[in-house]
Amino acid sequence: MVRLYADHNATSPLRPEARDAMLRVLDLGGNASSVHSEGRAAKRALEDARESLARTLECGPDAVTFTSGATEALHLAMESAKRMGFGPIYVSAVEHDAVWSYAQRLWPDAQIIPVNDGALIDVDWLDHAFRVHGGQPLVIAQGANNETGTIQRIDAISTRVRAAGGALLCDAVQLLGKVSVGQFAGLADWLVVSSHKIGGPMGAGALVAAPGIEVVNSRAGGGQERGARSGTENVAALAGFAAAASVACRDEAVLAFQDLTSQARHGFELAVATTLRDVDFVSHGVRRLNNTSCVLVDGWEGARQVMAMDLAGAAVSAGSACSSGKVKMSRILKACGYSDRAAASSIRVSFGWSSRIEDGARLAELYLQAAARAGCALSTQAA
Repeated sequence: MVRLYADHNATSPLRPEARDAMLRVLDLGGNASSVHSEGRAAKRALEDARESLARTLECGPDAVTFTSGATEALHLAMESAKRMGFGPIYVSAVEHDAVWSYAQRLWPDAQIIPVNDGALIDVDWLDHAFRVHGGQPLVIAQGANNETGTIQRIDAISTRVRAAGGALLCDAVQLLGKVSVGQFAGLADWLVVSSHKIGGPMGAGALVAAPGIEVVNSRAGGGQERGARSGTENVAALAGFAAAASVACRDEAVLAFQDLTSQARHGFELAVATTLRDVDFVSHGVRRLNNTSCVLVDGWEGARQVMAMDLAGAAVSAGSACSSGKVKMSRILKACGYSDRAAASSIRVSFGWSSRIEDGARLAELYLQAAARAGCALSTQAA
């Protein structure tokens, strides 16, 4: 049986262009911080990757700090914001755990930005908070939510933050390769992207800082990345990251991705919606990523759904993939106003560059078979 992979928002399979770039660098040997010929060759490969990613992200190479992934980049940005003295701090209620937990540690008094039932940030609430509290606010907001697919109005948020004299940290991990770079480039003071969400290798990410914005190294060590981040760079992974981004973020590639994944998702959601009775699709009424479907089936626990689909030959997920293999109730859906029962009954389906249009209908077939075995109620139309 050929397995069906529908968990691209967690990790997207490695693109051949990324693999080829990595193999070329692995053959070089050498440490990018060494001064001998092998080290200089590794350094050139590292800087080539930086220049390539900078072109993709429409910024200068000096703005790019390479990291081990999005979590490190987000923490580095938050540490930099704290060192620069921004405040008050506003964190959206639907941020990834990598932001949520560390922000609470750095700023116990951080204020939570509420969201509506579609996971959209309440920008009017932000306007009011800026007027009441003043200061130089720091706003931390995802570009798109990894669970619901909701695309935030980063342009509107950025305009308000800058008018208030503050700064914006944007987790753009789920935007990269899924929407045009022009829709988010230059809007944030710190922008975070990750490799393995777009078909690059795991263990590579980047922090992009706007002009005049610091990236403060809080870790003792060798002072790599122009002093911004200590630790030997994983040059092969970063070369693969840059290659994957170069392919995934071309305008024609983004459009092709959107067309393919939206058709696959539509096939999945249509079949499920017309067959099951107690089903809901989160963020269905707001702008969301074309590849993402967050589906709730009342009374069918998300963990059981994931296991049932795995046994049926399909990979889906419940919530974020960053909980050490655990499946737990979605904090994101709770923030959107869903009940404990509903939040515990959700899964996420996410298609990607290696998906096929027919994967949506095939996934729905497997899902509905699993739902039937679980005793889920059929809609009147299906019955």
